[in-house]
Amino acid sequence: MFRFTTLMFSSSYQYELRKKEEREAAEALKREEELREAKRQQQRLNFLLSQTELYSHFMQNKAGASAPPDEEDVPDEDGEEDPEEAQLKREAMRAAQHAVSQQKMRTNAFDSEVVRLRQTSESGLPTDDSCSMDPNKIDLLHP
Repeated sequence: MFRFTTLMFSSSYQYELRKKEEREAAEALKREEELREAKRQQQRLNFLLSQTELYSHFMQNKAGASAPPDEEDVPDEDGEEDPEEAQLKREAMRAAQHAVSQQKMRTNAFDSEVVRLRQTSESGLPTDDSCSMDPNKIDLLHP
């Protein structure tokens, strides 16, 4: 009788241990997932902040107005800045300015092309654009 109760007790004890280990493993997985999600949210926030800063610099340059200095332009309180971080900021600023100038060039080229096409269409000269064709003359069966 003693062996039977001991056997039942040990099997139920092992069952409880197994359940406890499974719960702990599930909780550990849940904590890891929460940490990953928090890290992802932080990265998303950092990305949005950097995009906002780029946009504000773009708008300042586009408007040609001088705005109050950003916190990046103000030196740290103790006067020291990490050289690697400063280098990264300079490279990011150069890349952003290059991207803005490239986009300005593309926009100007597009604008001049639109003006040229409008002038051509207003002058009555035929263009090779299918959008300027008479919709009644389009042959849908034989394009």
